[in-house]
Amino acid sequence: MINVTISLLSYNQRHELEKLLPSLMPAADLVHAEILLVDNRSSDGVSKWVHKNYPVVNSLFNPRKAGYGENHNHNLQRACGRYFVIMNSDMIIAPNTFSVLRDYMDQHPDVGIVSPKVLNEDGTIQGLNKRYPTLFDLLLRRLMPKFLQCLFRRRLDYYEMRDVGYDHTYNVPFLSGAFMFCRTDLLKSLGGFDPGYFLYFEDVDLCRRVQRTHRTVYYPEVSVVHFWERSAHKDWRYTAYFFRSATRYFSKWGYRFFR
Repeated sequence: MINVTISLLSYNQRHELEKLLPSLMPAADLVHAEILLVDNRSSDGVSKWVHKNYPVVNSLFNPRKAGYGENHNHNLQRACGRYFVIMNSDMIIAPNTFSVLRDYMDQHPDVGIVSPKVLNEDGTIQGLNKRYPTLFDLLLRRLMPKFLQCLFRRRLDYYEMRDVGYDHTYNVPFLSGAFMFCRTDLLKSLGGFDPGYFLYFEDVDLCRRVQRTHRTVYYPEVSVVHFWERSAHKDWRYTAYFFRSATRYFSKWGYRFFR
């Protein structure tokens, strides 16, 4: 019986999977997990490399340019596990990661998504727990010059829930799609991610739809390491994706300048 389905994507990210899979395999074996990979038009030979070195990984080649949520939806459609793990490829994890989160979900049937503590490579906290975004928060984070952001540090910390902290379990309005441990049947009933988001905001949209019936929870008893590149701050194309998705999100859930 497959308990957990692990969903991975690659857009020429073989170099990231080379770091991730050695740590992922023991954790997957511990919970009898299947590992599904969507190779979205990669040109780095990732599918052949995975097939040769990790034949247990079920790889699907998607020749059409698709977004983060849509590609994970391809894996969701073929998932057999009771739980569905959405995760980035730029991570490393501990052997007990999935077993701890599975046990938590088994004990809390009212939780639809749970996320672990996410750390930088140096062990510091990534502030990925967030309140619902407002236009003010996005302007601060994306358009305000770095030397002025210090004037709004309390607001930035509030958005990332640093006032609540990262050392205990609590409900989070906006969990990051970098790592989500979800109920498969619930996600399938919702149709997975909204494919209208190519990149960014698909995670908060999913959280809000899940919250109609279930809680979305941060559980810091286990942690993962995320090699975060913050692409939207480095490449104008990702910035364009960000603002296009922001427009879709606010049009759907309502524009609010400040909360």
